[in-house]
This record gives sequence, structure tokens and C-alpha cells, in this order.
Amino acid sequence: MNPMNKVLGSILAGGAGVAAGWFVKNSKEKRSTLEENKSLLEKLKQAERKLYEAGKQRDEQLKNIKSEINNKVSK
Repeated sequence: MNPMNKVLGSILAGGAGVAAGWFVKNSKEKRSTLEENKSLLEKLKQAERKLYEAGKQRDEQLKNIKSEINNKVSK
């Protein structure tokens, strides 16, 4: 085997190793970031549910008020 081919093979193998290492590191960082933000996402979802429930209750109150007004007006 030609010494030039050995050098070229070593360079390519080193480059492939660096690329593989970077890929693993990058995917691991993304995964840990998602896990850290999971609690934040859960808090946002919970706040959204509370807001939805509050709106639903307010809608019921307004319907009851409207019904009472309609009953008083029609009498």
C-alpha cells in the first residue's frame, strides 16, 4: 500500500471520528435541553388549561345572566 494512501486513509478516518463525535454530542445536548424544558412546557399547558376553565366558567355565568334578563323582560 502506498504511504500516501495510508496518510489519506488516516485523515479520512480521523475526520469521520470527529464528525461522529460531534453528532453524538449535539444530539445529547438537544435531548438534555428538551428534558430540562419539559417542566416549563408542563407549566404552560397547565396555565392554558386553567385559562380555558376560567373562560368556560365565565361563559356559563354570562349565559345565566342573559337568561335571567330575558326572563325578567318577557314577564
